[in-house]
Amino acid sequence: MSRGTLGPKLRLSLTAAAQSGRAVLTRLYLLPFMRWRFGRGDPEKLVLAPQDLRAADPTRAAELVLGRFTFVAKTIVLNEVSPFAIAPPSPAWRETLLGFTWLRHLRAADGTAGKQVARRLVGDFVRSNLRFQPEALDPLLTARRMLAWVSMAPMILDGADRGFYRAFLRSVAWQTSYLLHAGRATTDGMPRLLCAIAVMQVSLCLSNKAGLRRPALRWLVSELNRQILADGIHISRNPQANIELLLDLLPLRQSFAARNAVAPPELIGAIDRMMPMLRFFRHADGAFAAFNGMGYTQSHLIATLLAYDDARGKPVQNAPHGGYQRLEANGAVLLVDTGKPPPVNVSQEAHAGTLAFEFSADNFRIVVNCGAPAPGRENWRHLARSTGAHSTAIVADASSSHFAGGTRKPGATAPSLGGRAILSGPKHVPVQRENSPAASTITASHDGYRHDYGLIHQRELTLSQITGALEGRDSFLDHKAEPWKGKEPVLLRFHLHPAVAARPANGDTQIVITLPSGKEWLFLADVPFTLAETAHLANPEGPRRSVQIVMTLPEGEHTMSWAFLPADPV
Repeated sequence: MSRGTLGPKLRLSLTAAAQSGRAVLTRLYLLPFMRWRFGRGDPEKLVLAPQDLRAADPTRAAELVLGRFTFVAKTIVLNEVSPFAIAPPSPAWRETLLGFTWLRHLRAADGTAGKQVARRLVGDFVRSNLRFQPEALDPLLTARRMLAWVSMAPMILDGADRGFYRAFLRSVAWQTSYLLHAGRATTDGMPRLLCAIAVMQVSLCLSNKAGLRRPALRWLVSELNRQILADGIHISRNPQANIELLLDLLPLRQSFAARNAVAPPELIGAIDRMMPMLRFFRHADGAFAAFNGMGYTQSHLIATLLAYDDARGKPVQNAPHGGYQRLEANGAVLLVDTGKPPPVNVSQEAHAGTLAFEFSADNFRIVVNCGAPAPGRENWRHLARSTGAHSTAIVADASSSHFAGGTRKPGATAPSLGGRAILSGPKHVPVQRENSPAASTITASHDGYRHDYGLIHQRELTLSQITGALEGRDSFLDHKAEPWKGKEPVLLRFHLHPAVAARPANGDTQIVITLPSGKEWLFLADVPFTLAETAHLANPEGPRRSVQIVMTLPEGEHTMSWAFLPADPV
């Protein structure tokens, strides 16, 4: 066994063993003789229904009323049959059904139809044999279900008889008590934090649940302290995590106030740190940069969250704990991934994109990463996570991080880990920033290719404060900071957003990039480059064709310089 694989394999073994132990513990909780411990102390009433910040879709509501269940691009039409009594068309479809996040759409239905359907479907689940099955009591799905049920409780319970009301409360109390125990054993990272949020939220919504509230508060505080970094980025380094968590943390803060309870300072502090990151990751067009699992930006959710941002100031420029940098000038925005991979236990969605950047100007994205695909398109996910799907350098067509399975190819899966964890990657990513009235420069490097190829990738990015032009220089060095003399192919990729058009010009010595507004930008480089096909994956309708600029490091050289310039600088 090589010394380069011992560490990753050991971390994989330890993490997989820990997760296997948690899975066994979770199944023990579901045994009949264990269930009784979660059913004691039925609540007297529901005293609070938290606000749901996610929007309801009238079209989806009309479909659900008609028995048309469309989840993750698969549709089942049911006639007087419960969706919990059929064979699901896919595991992802079943997970969406059991999470009940779709319940909110029914509040947009006309008249009382939405209320009646919501009550019937919740009742179907409460009475079904499925409610005690492992797939239904997956902690993450249970957390989502509990948050959906209590927030939609006014709609579910409107017009309900006392028998349904009591059965509903008993089910909520039982599932939440179960979640307090099983949620601690679920996948680390966002799933576990969401479980803690759900237990805390439900404990505030139900009467006579002070005994549940105290351990819920301790658990929530512990997870917030551990998972929300000092600069407000989630430990997974996925910008999507900030969006999803804030959608549940903000209503939780409101619930403390509604119950005349003091919200823990850890909750207030986490929200205050996370909110500025909404502006940090935004491009000139409002979309989030596609780093580490971020997919399509749902602009209406960002707008909803930003309404709660009291600061409303200029975005911060440096997120050193999360490992990101931002530069702005003359309408241009540059966002750079300057971080190491997240810890292995929270890396199942992380990408091998160290030193990748995204660039926008004049309210349009120009250079992007391919981004995470929409749910239901898992066959694209392994490609999205590879270094080649990012606007950075790639060596020998190998990713800069090792994925589970002992490979740099993210398609390998660790069966007992539940995802493609990053086992190792760049260990040292030093970053420097220099600012002047004329330009701002970020210089960073990473050693992700050092062990296998003896190469250090150094990237210098300079944004003009006057024109918004972006100039870059990529250097490839050995461990002594001398020019790298390896023979493996080194490519630079710049994935262009599908909304822009690109064509070679001036005898193939430059590329003209035309924005949707008609304004043109130029790409220039000091080494040969080509245009090639690529796919932009962060789209709700599926992958979209686009193009990428590809530069190849010439033999005997160790640097490549390039620039994106406005064709008509002001």
